[in-house]
Amino acid sequence: DYWGSYSGLTAKTAAVNDRGHSVRDAVEDGGGIHVFGVDETGKDYDVYMDAKDYYQQFPNSKISEKSVYDLSYVKMREFSIGYKLPMERISVGKYIKSATFSIIARNPWLIYSKTKDFDPSEISGISGEDGQFPGTRSLGFNLKLGF
Repeated sequence: DYWGSYSGLTAKTAAVNDRGHSVRDAVEDGGGIHVFGVDETGKDYDVYMDAKDYYQQFPNSKISEKSVYDLSYVKMREFSIGYKLPMERISVGKYIKSATFSIIARNPWLIYSKTKDFDPSEISGISGEDGQFPGTRSLGFNLKLGF
């Protein structure tokens, strides 16, 4: 998220601000990020800032509060269902003693996640190029034979 926002790849870097304009539009045209808080003198701070300047300030200043998340989640990691084939009814029963056919799914369902933009179980690193690829799902089958 930290580097995705820096480079303009996350959804929030292409959002609509509270004035109804794209945050990527120039501030003088109604765009930008609405920033408010308190400045170093204790005075209220309420301005619109260019989105590029806003998101690209964090790596240089080491401020990453916007990229700290609660990574709580519930996930179905793997699902498998199988059927033992009745080999005694099939003519190959004298050669093959048992056979089980299974369907297997890996990462089929992220049931709950406090984060909305990424799969917290796929986190692989903490900075820069050590980030993660998108989560993957797979569906396959297995045929187990016993002789």
